[in-house]
Amino acid sequence: MRKANAFLNQAVQQPEVLRASRAQRALVRWSEVVGAEMATRCTPDRFDKGTLWVSVISATWAQELRMSKDTILTRLNEVAGEKGLFVDVRFGTRPLTRAVVQTEALESETLPTEELSIAEIARRRLERWKSKPEA
Repeated sequence: MRKANAFLNQAVQQPEVLRASRAQRALVRWSEVVGAEMATRCTPDRFDKGTLWVSVISATWAQELRMSKDTILTRLNEVAGEKGLFVDVRFGTRPLTRAVVQTEALESETLPTEELSIAEIARRRLERWKSKPEA
């Protein structure tokens, strides 16, 4: 039993293991980083040597997240309380975890179910912006 304890203690003290542990504590707060609505469309998949891999429900939403990459990295490091813990984030279209998919299904009554192009999203945002009263 002593050998196992010594081995585990040594393994846990490895810098990359400690770094991954700190990253996981920050990723629990994913919805704070990307916002509650966006968190229903994506979920952290894995963390490897400073790079966070994120699963996204569609290519459209993956592109939306790519455009916010710098902001997401800044927020991740702020939530982690450690500058430079997250150095890159990559987005890919993959199935999401069950909990995120269930949340998406619950919100489907209020959100459009069609997949929108980036151009359509931009057009809708511009229309909303134009329709806001000036302060």
